[in-house]
Amino acid sequence: MPRGRRSRRTTARSNPIAGRNRRNRETLPTVSIKSVDLLWNQNQEKHETDSFESPNHLVLRRGFTFDFIIEISNHEGLNPDLVKLELRRGYRARISRGTLFQAICGGKSRRHYQWKMEVVSSTNGEVRYRVHTPPDVPVGSYRCHVRVPLGKNKSKGERVWEDKKEIVFLFNPWNKDDSVYLPNERERNEYINNETGLIWAGTHDSTFTWPWNFAQFEVISLETVLYMLDSWRLGSDARRSPIHVTRCLANMVNNNDGDSGTLIGLWSSNDDDYADGTSPTSWSGSEAILTQYMSDKKPVRYAQCWVFGGTLTTVLRTIGIPSRPVTNFESAHDADFNRAIDYYFDRNDKMIEDKSNDSIWNYHVWVEAWMTRPDLDGDYGGWQAVDATPQELSPHSRTMVVGPASIQAIKDGKDLKYDNEFVIAEVNADIKYHVEKSDGSFSVVSRHETKVGKHISTKAVGRNSREDVTSHYKYPEGSASERAALMGGRGHEEEEKGAVSFSAKLTSGRRIGEDLTFGVTAKIDSPISSNINVTAVFETTTYTGVVGKEIKKSKSILRPNNNDTVDVTFVLKATEYRKHLGEQPLISVTILGYVEDPEQAWVHKIPLNLELPQLIINIDGKGDDVKLKSGRTVSVKVTLKNPLKNESLTNMTLHIEGTGLIGARTLKSANVPSAGSVTNSFSITPRSYSRVSERNYLTLIVTGRCNQLKGLMGTGSVEVIP
Repeated sequence: MPRGRRSRRTTARSNPIAGRNRRNRETLPTVSIKSVDLLWNQNQEKHETDSFESPNHLVLRRGFTFDFIIEISNHEGLNPDLVKLELRRGYRARISRGTLFQAICGGKSRRHYQWKMEVVSSTNGEVRYRVHTPPDVPVGSYRCHVRVPLGKNKSKGERVWEDKKEIVFLFNPWNKDDSVYLPNERERNEYINNETGLIWAGTHDSTFTWPWNFAQFEVISLETVLYMLDSWRLGSDARRSPIHVTRCLANMVNNNDGDSGTLIGLWSSNDDDYADGTSPTSWSGSEAILTQYMSDKKPVRYAQCWVFGGTLTTVLRTIGIPSRPVTNFESAHDADFNRAIDYYFDRNDKMIEDKSNDSIWNYHVWVEAWMTRPDLDGDYGGWQAVDATPQELSPHSRTMVVGPASIQAIKDGKDLKYDNEFVIAEVNADIKYHVEKSDGSFSVVSRHETKVGKHISTKAVGRNSREDVTSHYKYPEGSASERAALMGGRGHEEEEKGAVSFSAKLTSGRRIGEDLTFGVTAKIDSPISSNINVTAVFETTTYTGVVGKEIKKSKSILRPNNNDTVDVTFVLKATEYRKHLGEQPLISVTILGYVEDPEQAWVHKIPLNLELPQLIINIDGKGDDVKLKSGRTVSVKVTLKNPLKNESLTNMTLHIEGTGLIGARTLKSANVPSAGSVTNSFSITPRSYSRVSERNYLTLIVTGRCNQLKGLMGTGSVEVIP
C-alpha cells in the first residue's frame, strides 16, 4: 500500500455512554453507532499531510475542513443536526482552558474563528459531516469523540464513540489566515515538504556543504515534536502562536539548560572528548538523533551548530512552520553586547585570554522560520532567525536560545524581541585588534568593518545550489544605512594609522596533505628608523575560533628602505600540521607586524579550513545524479581516494542514509593505502510516494571517518520515475 494510504473505518466501542435519565434506562431507543470513518486518505491528501508515516495519528492542518462518516443503525430516530464532534487535549480538557473544542451543526463559537460542522449528505443511515476548523487551533494531539443523541432531541441521552488513535493539528502554510501562511507554492514545497537539504560550512572563501536528511515525515519526528510540546508544558494560547512554539522547540533541541532537551553541544579539537557519544561530524540527519533521544528521553551526545540547525529544521517542518538552515560565514560572538569583537594582544605576540572574550566563528548555522509578528510594532513578519545552538543566555527567558528574531529588524539594527541584539552583532559587528604599547596602554591597531557576516547562505528553492541572503540581514557594507543601523548612536573608536601598511594572505595550498604558504607585504608609507618584525603563529582551532595547540611560530626581521615594499613568506609543511589536527581540519594563522620607531603594531587573522577529499558516489553505474524506476534495486559504489603522502587511512567506516532509498546503516571499509583508493558497494531501492509529482527527487547521503580524516561526505540524487 503506498505511503500515506490507510483505511480508517472503526466500529463503535462496545460500552457506549448512554442515557442521562437513569430511571428510563430500560426504555432507551435502539439508535446506535455502527462505525465512524475519519477518512484518513481523503483528509490527509487535502491537508497536504499524506506524506506522514504515523499509523497512530490522523495528521491535519488547522484552518482546513475535514470530513467524517457515521454509520447509524435505526437512523429513523436520529436528528443528524444534533451530532457533536469533540476534540480533547490532556486529561482534564476544558473549553475555558482551550483544551476542549466542540463542533456542532449551526453552532457558534465564542472566539472570532469558529468550529462549525455541517451535514454533507445522509443516505440510508450513513451521514457524512464536514468540520470547519479555525486557523488558530492550538497545535498538538487531540482525542476525538463523536456524540450521537439517542432520539430526535437531546433529552433521551446519547452514545459516544471514542477513537483509540489521535488527531494532530499542525500549522498551515497553505491557509492565508494562518500566521505561517507562505503564498509561494515552490517555497512551501522546499521549506515544508523537502526531506533533504544542504547546510553550508567552511570559511567564506572555501565553502563546503553538509548534506542533511531532515526526515520530518517519519513517525519518530512527529512523536518527538508532540513530546517536546508536552514536556515544555506549553499552554493553549502559546500553542496557537508560531512565535512561542518555535521558541519552545529551539529550547528543547538543546540540553544545555538541563531541561531534558535533545542534544548536548561540545566543541573540542580533541577526538577523545567525543568517545562517550557520537562526534558531530558523524551525523548526517535528524532521524537517528531523534530515535536515540526518544528511546530513553536522555540527551544525545554530541552536536555542533549544523547539527542543532538541522534538527531544529526537522521539528519546525514537522509541526508545519516553514523553515530553512542558514549559514553565516565570519560569524561574530559578541559576549559583551557592544556590537564589536575585541581582541587584545600583549607585547610578546600573545592574545590576552581574559580580555578577549569575544570570538569570530568560521561559520555559524542557525534556522530561519517564517511567520507573522503581531507582537511587534511595524512590518517585521516574514523570516525570523532562530538558534538552538547554546551560546549566551537569552535575556527574555534566561535559557540558551535565540529568537525568533525578525530579520528585517536585524537589518535595521533594532533590538527587539527576541534576542535581536545578539544576531545584529553576529552578522555585522566590527572587529578591533588592541595591542599593548610600551607604556602598558592599548591602542586599536586594526579595525575591520566589513569582515563579519560574509556570504550568508541557504539552499536555493528547488535546486542544490547556494542562495545568498546577506542583503536580507544588512545594508551594503560601508553604506550610510549599514553604518547607522550598526552603530545606533554608539561612539566610534578610530584605528591608529602608522607608517607601514601591512597585508597578508594564503598564497598556495588548501587541501589537506598540502604544504601551506602565506605571504606578508609591508609597504613603507612614511619614514621609519627601525626594522620591521613580522611573526606568524600557527595554531589548531575549532570553527568557533577557540585556539588549541600551537603548531609552529615563525619570525622574520625586515630591513627596508623608506618608500620600499617588502615581502616575506611563511611555510607550514603538511608533516608539521598533520599530527596536530583534530576532529575538523582547521588551522588558525595569526600574523603580527611590529615597528619600534615610530611605534606601530598590526594584527591579522586567517582562518583556514583544509579541504577534504569527497566520497565519489556512483549509482547504477551512471554517476551521482540518476533516474531510477520505483521499486528497482540497484548497486551503489562509493570510492575514496587517499590524499595523504606516506600515510594509509585506517579504521574507515561509512554511514549511509537516504529517506525513500535505504534505511540508515553503517559499513566497515578496508584501509586506504597512501595515494590509493578503495571502493565500497551496497544496494538501494527507490520507494514510490503517494505524491510523486512533488516528491520524486530523493537524496542519498554518505559520510565517512577514519583515524586520520573525519567529516568525509558525498551525496547522490535519484529522480524516481514510474
